[in-house]
Amino acid sequence: MTERQKDEAEADFRAHLLALGELRRLTKVSWRDLAGQVGVPKSTLESWLRDGKVPDEVDQVKKTARLLLAAARRPTGASTASLMVRLDHVDWSRAHAAVQAARGEGRSRSARAGRAQRVQPHRDAPLQQSAPGRTVSSWTARQLRVHAAVTGERRQSGHGEFVLPAYVPRAHDAQVREWLGRLAQDGGTQLMVLLGGSCTGKTRTAFEAVREVVPDWQLVYPKTARAVVDLLSGPPVPARTVVWLDDLHRLLAEQDGEQAAVLLRELLERPGPVAAVATMWPQNYQTLEATPYGGQNDHHAQARALLACGSVMEVPEAFTGRAWEEFQRRAASDASLLGVAVAAAEDGAVTQILAAGPELMAHWQRAPHVYGKAVITAAIDARRLGVRSPLPESFLREAAAGYLTPRERADADPTSWFTQALEYARRPIKQVTSALLSVAPPAGMGAVPGIVDLADYLEQHAGALRWDQVPPATFFEAAHHLSAGEDLERLALHAFSRSRYRIARDLYLRALGRGNADAVEGLSFHYTETGRILAPHGREELAELARAVNDGGYSLWYLGSTLASIGLDTQDQEICVLAADLLADSVTAGYTDAAYPLADLWRATGMYEAASVLIAHARQAEADASATPAPLPTLAVKIQDVLDQPTGSGRRGIEATPGEIRLLAHRLAKVPTLLPWDWQSRLAELGETDLVEKLLHALIETDSHSALSRLERFLDEQGRGEEAASLLPTAAENGNDHAVVELVSRWYRSQPEQTRSLLERCWRTGRIRVVLSAARLLLKQPWPAGPRLAEELLNRLAQDGSSAAQMILVTWHLEQWQQSKPAAGTPLPPVILTLLEQASAHVTEARRLLGQHALVIGDTAQAEHFFRSAIDGGDYTVLADLARLQHPDSPAEQTQLTRCGLEADGTTSPSW
Repeated sequence: MTERQKDEAEADFRAHLLALGELRRLTKVSWRDLAGQVGVPKSTLESWLRDGKVPDEVDQVKKTARLLLAAARRPTGASTASLMVRLDHVDWSRAHAAVQAARGEGRSRSARAGRAQRVQPHRDAPLQQSAPGRTVSSWTARQLRVHAAVTGERRQSGHGEFVLPAYVPRAHDAQVREWLGRLAQDGGTQLMVLLGGSCTGKTRTAFEAVREVVPDWQLVYPKTARAVVDLLSGPPVPARTVVWLDDLHRLLAEQDGEQAAVLLRELLERPGPVAAVATMWPQNYQTLEATPYGGQNDHHAQARALLACGSVMEVPEAFTGRAWEEFQRRAASDASLLGVAVAAAEDGAVTQILAAGPELMAHWQRAPHVYGKAVITAAIDARRLGVRSPLPESFLREAAAGYLTPRERADADPTSWFTQALEYARRPIKQVTSALLSVAPPAGMGAVPGIVDLADYLEQHAGALRWDQVPPATFFEAAHHLSAGEDLERLALHAFSRSRYRIARDLYLRALGRGNADAVEGLSFHYTETGRILAPHGREELAELARAVNDGGYSLWYLGSTLASIGLDTQDQEICVLAADLLADSVTAGYTDAAYPLADLWRATGMYEAASVLIAHARQAEADASATPAPLPTLAVKIQDVLDQPTGSGRRGIEATPGEIRLLAHRLAKVPTLLPWDWQSRLAELGETDLVEKLLHALIETDSHSALSRLERFLDEQGRGEEAASLLPTAAENGNDHAVVELVSRWYRSQPEQTRSLLERCWRTGRIRVVLSAARLLLKQPWPAGPRLAEELLNRLAQDGSSAAQMILVTWHLEQWQQSKPAAGTPLPPVILTLLEQASAHVTEARRLLGQHALVIGDTAQAEHFFRSAIDGGDYTVLADLARLQHPDSPAEQTQLTRCGLEADGTTSPSW
C-alpha cells in the first residue's frame, strides 16, 4: 500500500492491534491460552496481534482486549501503564467501523477526506503564485506576518511605523534553534509546528530562529493552500530551503487543504535539508489531530497524518522566570517595552500586550459605537462557527441588524450607518492592528474590495467568550452572501449541533448549491438524527441529492449504507429496496466499499451466492488498487534485505544517515507493519545494536507509545542497566508524557514522594495534560495512596480553573456516590454541585447534569436554563431533556420538539 493510498483508519486500527500484542507479551499470557479464551485459532490471533492484520469482524478483538486489560490489572502483572491508558480509551467498534468506511479512500478520496482528493478543484482557475524564494535574511518581519508592537513614548515621531521591540528569548527558543541546527547538519526534511494562542510570539520565535541559524537558506512563503499545492506540484523544493507555513490551521481548513497536506507529507520524505516551519493555535491542532468516530465525516485525514509527522513546540502565553527578569531589564531602555513591563506584571502576558490584544478586546467589548460593535460581533460569530474565507461586507451588513435593539435599528441612518460601522471596526489600535483587516489578493498589490478579515486575536479570545451564544436569525439569513460551499457546510454543522435543525437544513442545501458534496453526508446524518429519514419524502429527497453529486459514489454509499442499517433493523422492505438501489449505483460508480452493505442486504433476502460473488469482486478490486506499492524508505529496504539473508551469510553492516533514520521512524510510527514485528531483537542478534538504539531514539521523538519501554528493555538486555534505569526519569524531565505516566504507574506505591514531586513539576511547567492523564490512572488504582494523590492534584487544578480536572472529579465523585445507592430523588452532594457549577462555564455536560439536578429538587425554571445553555453551547442531544421538561405528559409534543428543533431565538421550529 502506497503512502498516498494507505488508509489512515486502517493504520490506526493496526497500531491498536500491535499495542495489544505488546500488552500480551508484557503480561506473559500465552498464545494458546488466549486463543482458547477468545475462541479463535492461535494462528488467527497471531495474525492480529503480531502482524496487525485487520479482521472482518470486531467482536473477538474486543474480547481479546478485555482479557488482556484484565490480565494487565492483576497485582502480579507487569508494569504496563502507558499501554493500559492508551487501550482503555479505544472504542473498538467505532475504530473498526472507521476501517470499513475508509476502504477505497486511496482511489476516490471520499468526502470524509475533503473534495481535494476526489477531484481537482479550480482546474481552470489561474494558478496563485506563492512568493518567490529568496534568502531568509532578505525577508522582513512584516513580510512574514510577525505582529507589530505598540509604539512607546520615545518613538512617537515614528507614527504608524512597524515597531519590532528587542527580542527576549525564552526556553522554547533554544529548543527551536537546536532543532534547526540538527536539521541543517544531518539533512532530511522535517516539520516543526509552533503551538500557541494568538499573539503569544509563535511567528516571532520562528522568525528569530531562522534568521540566526539558517540566514543564507532560501525561504518560500505560500499564503494559501492552493499556493502550497502549486509550489509542491512544480520542481522539487531545493535543499537548504525554509517553507514558511504561518497559521497552518487556516491553510489546512481551506478547500485545497487536504491536497496541500498530501504534498507536504511527500515533501517530508525527501532528503533535504528542508525545514517546514508552521504556526498553529492549540484548539485547531486538537481539532485536526482528533480521529473522528466511525461513520462521522473526516474532513482532515491528510492533515492529521501530516501533523503526526511533525515535531510540536508549545509557545507559552506568559514570560516567567529568567525570561521575565530579562524582559524587565531590557524594558528600562526600550520604549516599546517600558509600559508593557508594568501592564504585564501580574501574569507576564507580554506578547499579547505588545500586539495590542487587550486594547483590541476593549475596542470590541466597550465599543461606544453600537453599529461598529454589531459588525465586529457578526464577524466573530462567523469565524467561531466555521466560516474560514474572507468575510463579504454585504454579509456583515445584513447580519449586523440582528445584534441591534429595535431602537438602535430605528435610530440608524440608512445611508451611513454601515459605512460608519466599518470605519469604527477598521480603526487602528495603537497603530498595530484593527478589528477588521483588509485582505490582500493572492498576487499583486492593494486590497480586495468588498471583503474583510477578522483579527486573529479577536477570533481566538472573543470567540471563546461567545462559545455558547447562538447568533440571531439575520446572521443565518445573511449566509447567502457566502460563496464557499465549505464555509456553508461547516456553518450548517454548527447550527445542527445547537439544535437549529431548520436553519441547518437550509445551509446544507445552500452548500450543495455551491458544489460542496459533503453536504449530502451532513444532510443524511441530520435526517437520521431527527427521524426525517423515516418519512418517504425525506429519504427520497436525500436519494435525489446523492444521485446528483459527482463524488465517485461516496454519497451514494453513505446514504445507502445508512438506509440499509435502518431497513434491516426495522424490517422495512421499502427502505431496503431504496438502499440496495443506491448501493448498487455506488458500486457502479467505483466505490467498492458499497459492496459490503449491499451484500448484507442480499444475504437478508437469501441471495447468499450472489453476496459471496460480490464480496469476492470487491476484495479483488481492492487488491488490484494496491498492487503497486510505493518504494519503501531506503533504510527500510536495507533492513529488510539484511533480515532476509540466510543466517551466517557474509554481509556488510547497515549504513544509515540521521535523516534516513528519522524518516523511517516517522513512517514506522504510523505504519508499524513496515518492518517485521521482531525487527528490534533480530537486528540486535545480527550485531546492529547501534542502529537499533538510534532508531528507537528516533521513534521516541515521534511520540511513539511503546518506543520508550522498548528502548528501556533493549538497554537492559545489552547490559546497560544504569542507562535503562535512568531512561524514563530523564525522558520525563525532558517533556515526554508517556514516560511520566509510566513512572507514575511504577512509583506511586513504592515512591510516593517522588511521584508527587514529578507531577508537581509537570504542573508548575504547564504540562497540565500529562498531569490529568496520570490522575486518571491513579484514580483507578486499588491502593489508597493513588486516588488520594490524584484527588489532591485534581483539586488544585480545579481551583485554577481547569474544566477538565473539574469534570474528572465530578465523574469520580459520582461513581463513589452512586456506589452508596442513594434513594431516588436524592440531591447531589455539595462537592459535586460545586464542581459542576465551576465546570459549567465551559462544559455542556456540566450544564446538562446541573439541569437534571434542578429537576430532582423541583426547580424547573433552573433546569430549563441549564438545558438551553447546554444546547446553545453545542450539545444537540440535550434537546431530548428539554422536550421531556416542557411536555412531561405529551410524548407527541416531545417528539415534535426533538424532530423539528429550535429557531435561532430558541422558540420551537414549525413542523416539516
